[in-house]
Amino acid sequence: MTTVLYVEDDDDNAFMLGRRLQRHGIEIRHVEDGEKALIAAVWKRPDAVLLDINLPGINGLEVLQKLRANVLTSDVPVIVLSAHVMEDDILKAMQAGANAFVPKPIEFPKLLDALQRVIKHDSPDLEDSAP
Repeated sequence: MTTVLYVEDDDDNAFMLGRRLQRHGIEIRHVEDGEKALIAAVWKRPDAVLLDINLPGINGLEVLQKLRANVLTSDVPVIVLSAHVMEDDILKAMQAGANAFVPKPIEFPKLLDALQRVIKHDSPDLEDSAP
């Protein structure tokens, strides 16, 4: 089963997106801040990380840089999710080491496509069969 660490400080967003991903056979592990994300990425070894940029404490770009600098997490695919979609914002995320960028509000088929592209093992069929 594919496991995704979802780093999101808005509980409603985390719940709703988490439910949709679970319907596609993806196990969700949710944390609400950057510090917990860094710990969970090491201890839980997710197949991918969905990372919000605006987080309390350490922001998402700092989390991403720390994930890339740690030998235990440097190869974990990271998809940045953000409402900040100016070209400069996307460029900063990609320069920090993101594998993909999905703008908010999230278009679910685009997120599934990004997950399918970045996860390298035999993942479940991530086609969006639910509305």
